[in-house]
Amino acid sequence: MELTELWHFPRPDLARAYLATLNAGLITSTTIFAPRRTGKTAFLLRDLKPYAETEGYTVVYADLWQTRQTPGAALVRALEEALEPHSLLEKVIARLQTPVKALKGKAEFAGAKLEGHIELEDDQKHKITDTALLIDALVAELAKRRPVLFLVDEAQALGRSKEGEEMARALRTTLTKHQRKLRMLFTGSSRTKLGHVFTNANAPLYSAASTVQDFQLLGDEFVDYIARRFKESTKRKLDAAAAREAFAFFGRRPEPLMETVLALMMSPALTFPEAIAMQQEKLARTENHEGTWNSLDATERVLVRMFADDPSMKPFAKATLVRIRKRVGIEDLQATHVQKALGRLAEKTVVAKSPREVYEFENDSFADWVRNIVD
Repeated sequence: MELTELWHFPRPDLARAYLATLNAGLITSTTIFAPRRTGKTAFLLRDLKPYAETEGYTVVYADLWQTRQTPGAALVRALEEALEPHSLLEKVIARLQTPVKALKGKAEFAGAKLEGHIELEDDQKHKITDTALLIDALVAELAKRRPVLFLVDEAQALGRSKEGEEMARALRTTLTKHQRKLRMLFTGSSRTKLGHVFTNANAPLYSAASTVQDFQLLGDEFVDYIARRFKESTKRKLDAAAAREAFAFFGRRPEPLMETVLALMMSPALTFPEAIAMQQEKLARTENHEGTWNSLDATERVLVRMFADDPSMKPFAKATLVRIRKRVGIEDLQATHVQKALGRLAEKTVVAKSPREVYEFENDSFADWVRNIVD
């Protein structure tokens, strides 16, 4: 067993639930939302992927976070890695990736017929089209062998650029063509940007991935698991109650709690409150909360403060508008001004309205910073 596996909290029931949903036949794909660093990638790779493989799937995993402006490259690379090494198809792919001036005539590639004259050189439109064809061809080749589960992490990147939108359309076409052997699961860490890809009426993957579901965040059982591992590793006891409180404070994100525990392991004299304070300061620096705050205007700041205290606040209620006017200092502030400020907060991925009809922060640690640090 890898050493890192000792600290991974397994979630087999959740993995079975997701795969059972996709196997039921009612949908061919689904989308899950969770803020960054809440454990969804670890779940995909360490729980869902191995379980799906035991159930007969070839699992393809693509992370679009590092290639946000050019997601096609990540999608193609993920599909290539899922193919058997040294296959004939890989040789054809290598030829396609070799710069040429043009393809002429007629050819058949993994069941996809290409015909005519395609100029390649530096024409971005042709490059995007070629990538879309390649994605479909790779999926077709994989689906000949076994059912395919395609995991696309940080899928909101598909809405960031023209190429991303074209790749989203390509995935939708491929999913329709190969729906008998292909299942897809998308994840995202921005509810607003996922909406641009999946739920808006003009979105490139509208209705293709069902509704955006909230990812089931880790709970107290995870904290208890970490406390046991801490005791096994250090022979010292971790205050489970304090750890649960810290975990809630960190927005139920495992990584900040794990780093806090690591600090306690490396510095036995460090107290739990001191370790938490250190981690809070680190999050504020690395996630640039101050920079986010400075980018907001007066109305946006007031709304952010109010949502941090009460996510269910109704910003257009008469009493609320009176409070906003007083705090902003503009007596003639109208509901339309508030509406525009809310739109800007959504575009900046700070706060957005959720399907539960409450306003949620895209980054829970920023909400904590607003509540606890901002004067």
